[in-house]
Amino acid sequence: MKIFPTCLLFLLIVVPTSAQVLKSTVTVDFGLLPAEEVNNLMDLSLNIEDYINNFAWTDDEYETDIDISIFIIIETVQQKSHEKLYKTQFQIKSVSGESFYDKEWEFPYQSGYLFDHRKVEFDPLCHFIDYYALLVLGGELDGYALLLGTPFYDKAQNLANIGMLSRYSKGWNTRLKELQKIMNVRTRPLREAKPDFFEAEYLLEEGKLDEAKIYALKVLDNIEKVVNEQPNNKYLKTFFDAHYVTFAKIFKGDKETLARLIQYDSYHRETYREVLP
Repeated sequence: MKIFPTCLLFLLIVVPTSAQVLKSTVTVDFGLLPAEEVNNLMDLSLNIEDYINNFAWTDDEYETDIDISIFIIIETVQQKSHEKLYKTQFQIKSVSGESFYDKEWEFPYQSGYLFDHRKVEFDPLCHFIDYYALLVLGGELDGYALLLGTPFYDKAQNLANIGMLSRYSKGWNTRLKELQKIMNVRTRPLREAKPDFFEAEYLLEEGKLDEAKIYALKVLDNIEKVVNEQPNNKYLKTFFDAHYVTFAKIFKGDKETLARLIQYDSYHRETYREVLP
């Protein structure tokens, strides 16, 4: 495991950028917090949106913006020494299928909290947001070209390593393990298949079904490699959850290929059976 000192945080997050941005919508549920605590958090969603939306995350020759939604549930608050620590659940999703859930996030917050991408010391709020933004970017850019997301997964891994060494270490070991599952060689065929999948989806939308099938079959061949090595791969399930309808449309009436899909993705077998000949 590579451990990077805190002084490198600035280099890990702030990169030369021009075009690529994330466009976020953030919703915060305050649950059963008392009114005074809710008042303290009223600007949290807007501050997170501004932090994400007003930063260019990467150079992007495709000039494509990525729409994401974030949902945060504030469960409890505790006074610890000089700060209030909020315990939360967190979910982030992109419109094209990247999806992550975290139930171990804790962070301090007060009105006027400084959101800044140039922070040097580890920040349990800003760098947590950075981490999941990098995961989404990694998955999205894998869809543009072969393993294009790797530098963003690497940055996320470095952040996780630093988080594990910080005084806000809760959850970072779990986050690192989940990221390593994505970067694992057994998941790599799925990552390699993503450009072909999105090409197939584009061709389907253009009405070029036969061409879409060619690309989609290549995707299934790669998925088969993942299933053979790790049939319960979590990242594969997330991929199917996002795209099973597209597969069903492409292979409608194709009994042999639908049988493969039912084998690889039993969670959505009813959808595949509905389009059997």
